Amino acid sequence: MVYVFAGFIFAHDFMIKQIGFALAIGILIDAFIVRMPLVPAVMAIFGDKAWWLPKWLDRLLPNLDVEGDKLIAQLKDQESTSKIKSSSRKAY
Repeated sequence: MVYVFAGFIFAHDFMIKQIGFALAIGILIDAFIVRMPLVPAVMAIFGDKAWWLPKWLDRLLPNLDVEGDKLIAQLKDQESTSKIKSSSRKAY
């Protein structure tokens, strides 16, 4: 993004040059001053509070099972019930 915005510096219009320069410097400051040292430092200071989710927002958000633990448990339950059904059929 820095290179794209810096490319505007070579435009003929003075206003476009200013916008390109300001955006390029802004992206550089954001990347190297804000995101690299400040964000990790603030996260370390906040600790677990940095990951806190308000209760009202927790109720609104869907419960996503990203890792698939619920699916694995459901498949194991289906396996065990199918084994019980198949063993009960063999007993008769």
